[in-house]
Amino acid sequence: MTLRGIHEGVGIALTALRQNKIRAGLTVLGVAIGVLVVMVIAAVIQGVNDSFSEILEAAGPKTFFITRWEPGVNVQTGLEEEEPEFFRRRAFRAEFARALDRLPSVQNAYAYADLSWLQMRAEAGRNRVQIGIRAMPVAYLRSDLGEVTEGRWYTTEEDRSGRPVVVVDSSTARELFAPLPAVGRLIRIGRQAFQVIGVYDPPPNLFAAGGHFVFMPFGTAQKHIQTGSRWFTFDDFIEFYVVAEPSLRLAAAVDDVVGRMRVLRKLRPGEKDDFTILTQDLILDLWNRLTAALFAVMVALSSAGLMVGGVGVIAVMVVAVTERTREIGIRKAMGATRRDILWQFLVEAATMTGVGGVIGLVAGGAIVWALAEWTPVPASVPLWSIFAALLAAGLTGIVFGLVPALRASRLDPVAALRYE
Repeated sequence: MTLRGIHEGVGIALTALRQNKIRAGLTVLGVAIGVLVVMVIAAVIQGVNDSFSEILEAAGPKTFFITRWEPGVNVQTGLEEEEPEFFRRRAFRAEFARALDRLPSVQNAYAYADLSWLQMRAEAGRNRVQIGIRAMPVAYLRSDLGEVTEGRWYTTEEDRSGRPVVVVDSSTARELFAPLPAVGRLIRIGRQAFQVIGVYDPPPNLFAAGGHFVFMPFGTAQKHIQTGSRWFTFDDFIEFYVVAEPSLRLAAAVDDVVGRMRVLRKLRPGEKDDFTILTQDLILDLWNRLTAALFAVMVALSSAGLMVGGVGVIAVMVVAVTERTREIGIRKAMGATRRDILWQFLVEAATMTGVGGVIGLVAGGAIVWALAEWTPVPASVPLWSIFAALLAAGLTGIVFGLVPALRASRLDPVAALRYE
């Protein structure tokens, strides 16, 4: 088909849109919704992936973690005959970190405990706030994107002695002490008073923002913090952060750590490991599986919108063929081939869905901008999603417009000229 024919088909389609606003508008709306869904979900997935990768990169490529929990998403329905195996695994002991640290292939090994989900209460005078406690090593800031903006971080001596000092995040400092400075003041967690020595400002990252957190030396938390749970003790939350020697392969350090952990856990040959090594590759693999599920949801939702638009295309184009039967007869009598007629109607259908695609792109871009500006979600539109959305819109018009276009191309010119 010539460029003139394409231009003519586009012009006819736009005229049809103006003349049949309601009928064509429903078709355009369905396609626009499908494209919008593709844009928004792709932007959210891209932004979340970027944030997650940023957190992992901050930890360093030679870093891995030791946990009691098995990787993956484990959903409990309450109908299981017994609890999962990893719930029955023995708790770690903090001194394991020193044994791992002495391995030649390990640069550093630290014990830490994230008690965030327990949601304890911190008090300062009459002010109270629900907080999550993170018992982190002194070296924590080396692998974190946040920074201490007031005061200081705690020292190795304070960690070893279990001194009651804490670093609070900026939101907790505001809730408890604003407009006064937080550094040097006391907060009470349970029955224990702690001195605030610093204020931590989290990075602008989805996985670091939100909530109220109190950081304290691991030794301090181990000495003073009680979980308040009949089911878990502090030791149940202990995990290990391991940094391999930069000059060695990560796999060599992992093998050494696995061997030492088996000795520390007193596992006999042939017994299954009762701990899990989480390398960055494994974490990324698990994360990619999750985002793949979200991508599948995106495809399903956008397909529904495009299907609605496609059904509308068939209806609109069937009516268009019927209304323009005499016109088709005249074009054929003047020498237009079946191929010319076919492409004319396909171009019209693709133009109609293309308009819906452009509207969807504009609306989706506005939503993505609003998400990035006014929410913690770091949404960013990947370039591939724009081309994929426009291609899907165009293909929807071509596929669903094919049957009416074939019907138009096969009309007998004599019968078409007699049509009233």
